[in-house]
Formats: sequence, C-alpha cells, structure tokens
Amino acid sequence: MKRIIENWLRKYRLHLLIWVLFILYESVVIGLVSGTFGHPLTYAVHYTTIFILFYTHAGLFLPWSLKDKRAAFWRLPLILALEIAVYIVISYWIDKALMAVHIVAYQKGYRLSYLYNLKMLYRAIYFLGFATGYYFLMTYIKEKKKTNELEKQRLKDIIYRQKSEQELTKAQNAFLKAQINPHLLFNTLDFIYHNIDATSPVAADAVIKLSEMMRFAIDSDKMGDFICFGEEIDQVENLLYLNQMRRNYELAFRLYYEEEARQLYLIPLVLLTLVENIFKHGSLDQPGNEASVSIYTENGIFHIETDNLTDNQWSKPGSRTGLINIEKRLRYAYGNEAKLDYHTDEARHFKLHLAIPLELLKTHDGPTVSLKDNGTESLPGYADPS
Repeated sequence: MKRIIENWLRKYRLHLLIWVLFILYESVVIGLVSGTFGHPLTYAVHYTTIFILFYTHAGLFLPWSLKDKRAAFWRLPLILALEIAVYIVISYWIDKALMAVHIVAYQKGYRLSYLYNLKMLYRAIYFLGFATGYYFLMTYIKEKKKTNELEKQRLKDIIYRQKSEQELTKAQNAFLKAQINPHLLFNTLDFIYHNIDATSPVAADAVIKLSEMMRFAIDSDKMGDFICFGEEIDQVENLLYLNQMRRNYELAFRLYYEEEARQLYLIPLVLLTLVENIFKHGSLDQPGNEASVSIYTENGIFHIETDNLTDNQWSKPGSRTGLINIEKRLRYAYGNEAKLDYHTDEARHFKLHLAIPLELLKTHDGPTVSLKDNGTESLPGYADPS
C-alpha cells in the first residue's frame, strides 16, 4: 500500500504542487480582500468539488463529447450545461450543510438567487476552461509522444532494413566466393581419382563416394523444398561405406529400408543428418551394441527409427544442434503432423523416432532436382569447365 501511494504521489506530484499553490493564492487573496478567512473544512469541501469537476470534465465528459465529431455540436453544449448546473446545485447544498453544522455563519433566506447563480456560473466556467485547456494539452503531449514513438520505430525499421541489406550483400559475396571452392574440389578429386585408379582401386572408389556426397551436400540448396528420398538413402550408404572403410569394416551398423520409401518425397538432409549424428556421437565399436537405422511405412505413416549407443560427449551443450535444426525444418514443412521424439535410456542408448503421414510425402509443391539429372552421379569424367 505504501508503495502504491508513493507511486501515485510521484506520478501526480506536479498536479499537487500546482493545486496547492493555487489554493494558497486564492484563499489568501480572498481573505485579504474580505478581511476574513474561512474555516479549513469549507476550503476542503469546496475545492474537492472543484477537483471532481475539473478531472471528470477533462478526463471523461469532454473526451466523450468530442469523440464523435458529427455529434459534438450538441453533445458539448449539453455536457457543459449539465456540469455547470450540477456544480451550482452541489455548491449550494454544501453551503447549506455547512450552515447547518455552524461552520459557516447562517444566512437567513439563503437560496439559489440570481446573484448566487451568476457568481457560481463564473466560477464553474473558470475551472471548466482550465480543465479544457488541460485536456488539449494532455492530448497534444500524447499525440507528440505517439508521433515520437512511431518515428523511433520507423528509424529502427530503416536501421534493421539497412542491416539486413548489408547482411544479404555479405551473404551474396560469401556465396560467390564459395562457388570457387566446389569447382576446385571436384577438379582436384577428379585428378586424384585418375592418378590412383590403377594403383589403388579401393581409394579410387572412396574418392567416388566422397565426390557424390559432396555434390549432394553442395546442391542441396538447389533441390527445391523436397527431394526423392531414394537419393538421400544413396548418400547415406556412401557415408556408411566411407566410415566402414576408415574403420576396417568393423563398425556395428545396420541400415534397413523398404523399397517403397525410396519413392517418397521428403525435405532434404534429414536422414543424412541423423546418420551423421550417429557417427559423430555414437559409440559404434562396442560388441553387442549395433547401431541401427530403420525406414519403413506402416498404417499410412512413414517412419524413421534410429538406435545407437552414445559416447560421453552427447550430453554436452550444443551436441544436439543438428536435431534442433531438423525439428524446425520439419515444423516449417509439415506443421504439427510430423512427430519427432528422441531420448537416451538408462543403458546410454539414444533412440529416435520420426513419423510423418504418407499423404504429405507423396506430393510436392516445389521443383525437385536429381543428382542423376545433373550428370554428376559419379566422378570419372567430371571436370568443371570453369
């Protein structure tokens, strides 16, 4: 309660100061002119009435009168007349009450005379005029503040747009610079392949698989919103082949998929990211802990299930960036229809389940690009003319 009062006093301290100075000025002037000073209760009651008249006019009745410009011509005179009449009547009965309790000297025949009404009419118009000025002042301040806020927002929008344009320009420049790297990469791989093909067929085969994967990753932004899922399965098999080659074919990894799943259309790089996570965070050299990826359809639902033993790095912050990215992309593409659940059980096995209705995967809105259509399915003979 104390804090509420402090906040109120802080908010209206200027109002209080002005009213105190006005009341002191008016009471002192009237006292000096008349030679007498009134009872404090008389001042308190009459100025309370004036406060109510002032703030109800400025904050309630005047805004209502001017709200509808077409009706203002009759609303405003009506409201002013009612306010003046009510003020005169209330002031009269306040004086009568004060006389009754002998706070004000009793005047025989005290009534709503012409002179009394004229005096109170002047006083009502006096304070209503100040209240009207206060209303227009506050309206101006609010509009000025609103205009300043809009101008600030406009400047923020301009700054944001300029920053976005700068970032876009930087991204475009980075993209143009990045175009050099794939050409250099594939031409170099082509050179390596032709120089080791005769002496080391296994290494040459690895170069082919690597080139296919790199081409798939580089062209993923050109594939449209959806790709034929069979092509991503091919790249997963390439990834598995390369990792098995590096580990002397000792990795415990099983990839299972139904042939029907290859014909579906899905957003790119989902399966490849999941498998990469297994290789990155999984422990694939533990006997009896085979990692598995199963892709199948059942009851009109497309399923991807993974199961692998995790290493000790999986629980560190930032280790699930790929999964978070997949969740966002799935939500954008399929809304709440796609369900992605994953957890690590007590045996440190990370298990993931993705389910998407088949009806969402059999059609696609955007164009799809095939690596086979690009003529870069395999490396031999590939040499970028640029």
